[in-house]
Amino acid sequence: MLKPLANWSNPAKRRLLAIKAAHERDEARLIELLEAYLFLKGRKKALISPETLRTYETAVRDYLAWAWPAGSPGPVVPILSATGDDLDRYVNDLQTSGGHLPENARPLKPASIATYLAGVRALYRALEWAGAATAPEDVHAPSDPTPREERRPALPLELYRKLIDHLDDPEDATLVRDRAMVRLMAEAGLRISEVIHLDCGDLLASERLVVIRSGKGGKQRTVPVTRSLAAELSRWQSLRRAYASPGETALFVNTGRRKNKGHRISASLLRKRLARYYRQLGFPSRYHGAHMLRHTAGTRFYRITGDLHVTARLLGHANVNTSAIYAKMDLEGLRDAVDRLEEEE
Repeated sequence: MLKPLANWSNPAKRRLLAIKAAHERDEARLIELLEAYLFLKGRKKALISPETLRTYETAVRDYLAWAWPAGSPGPVVPILSATGDDLDRYVNDLQTSGGHLPENARPLKPASIATYLAGVRALYRALEWAGAATAPEDVHAPSDPTPREERRPALPLELYRKLIDHLDDPEDATLVRDRAMVRLMAEAGLRISEVIHLDCGDLLASERLVVIRSGKGGKQRTVPVTRSLAAELSRWQSLRRAYASPGETALFVNTGRRKNKGHRISASLLRKRLARYYRQLGFPSRYHGAHMLRHTAGTRFYRITGDLHVTARLLGHANVNTSAIYAKMDLEGLRDAVDRLEEEE
């Protein structure tokens, strides 16, 4: 980020660069402005996550594709003078027609629309910071009538066991690695970004502890793991030596024939591998993604302890109310309650 920050540090130069980028539809320069703004003026500054940056970048690319379609001699909506009504039309377009990038040309769900809108709003705050535009106000994403616990379910225990069994091959280093990462998310509650950013020194095997130094918002926490998971992590560390590049500190590294073999595994690769496993096992479409595994951990933590404070501590939630969702997500508990009705008959 040093070069982008230097490019945008001078207020006068910043304004000229921003106006020029908007008039020329310079996608890369506008994204650079956004990142500089987030690092210098955003609430989290340098602690903003790479995942958020990637999401906002996608949102800006999509918005530019809508406001100034590729191949068009000029913008359909002037970027520097867009109004709240313009952004309302953009949001409506996302809801009815879908994203404007080739990889996402389908109607978006309310949560995705809210994420896109957050990225576009951030771009306009950056343009306002540069003195090039005024951020449109009073623009809202559509509300989602589906309750949160229904939108983002936890993986039922029976399916989770199938997934773990599917990855159980101690002779295959890649499966040993993937199984350890899955268990960290589903049994220790780590986010995917927290898993891929673990270094070897973050695993305290003798104490059965994992130190998470790159938590959400830059927060650090230490979580205990079960004896079996600690043993599995140690097993992977032993295998890792044959694959890690010299000097690589990442706990989880690429093992396949890729240009970055031996280096830190990426979130996108891990997501692709998880999607493949879900397809191979024939999981219903509602069970997808990496974050579902963290929801699985949260649900199990709450079900076992009945204590939201413990659940919040393990998951790294600053507010215990954030963890309350896992009480509603516990479908296994609901199923048990329904089954007990038959016992009374």
